[in-house]
Amino acid sequence: MEGKIKMKKVNLKSLIKSILLMMVMLFGIISCNFLANKTIHVPNSVIQEKTSKKFPITRNFIVASVTLKNPKVDFKDEKMLIETDYSMNFLDENNKGKMYLSSGIRYDEAKEELYLVDLTVDKIVNDEGQETGNSKAENTLKTLITNYVEMSPIYKYGEEERKRKSKGKKSKVKVKNMYIKNGKFFVRT
Repeated sequence: MEGKIKMKKVNLKSLIKSILLMMVMLFGIISCNFLANKTIHVPNSVIQEKTSKKFPITRNFIVASVTLKNPKVDFKDEKMLIETDYSMNFLDENNKGKMYLSSGIRYDEAKEELYLVDLTVDKIVNDEGQETGNSKAENTLKTLITNYVEMSPIYKYGEEERKRKSKGKKSKVKVKNMYIKNGKFFVRT
C-alpha cells in the first residue's frame, strides 16, 4: 500500500453554515442567561409599535359604539399618557375627536398580563379642536372606556409565549414585573 491518506472533501459552505448556526445558538443561550434577573429599559418606539398593532379598537355596548384609533403613547413620571382619535355613536348622536388619557400600569406575574390602572380621561376634544364639556355622550364615553380598559389586559405576555412554544420556538425570558419610573418603561426579568 502506498502511504496515501484519503481526506474527505469538506464543503466550505456547509462548514460556514454550521459555524454560524452554532454561534447563533450560543448567543441565544448566553442572552437568555444574561437577561435573567435584569431590569431592562424598553424604548418608547417599541411600546408605540406594539400599541399601534392593537388599533383600531371598536367596542359595541348597549347604547353606544366606540372606536379608538391612531394612538400615540408617551410616559411621564409613573404614568402612561395616551392620545387617541375616537369616534362614538351614542343614541344616534355621532361624536369624533381626540381623547387624552393617563394611567398607571400593573403587571400580573401569575397571569403574565399587563393592565392599566387608575385610568383617567384627562381631556376630550371634538373634531373642531374644542374641548368638550360634560355632555351625556362624553360622560358615557369616559365611563365605558375606563370600565372596559381596567377590566381587560392590554398586553398578554403569557399568550405570546404560548404561541411561540406552539410554533416550536424557544421560550422567552420569564418576566417578573413591568413598571414605569421617571417617565420610562421598564421590564424586570
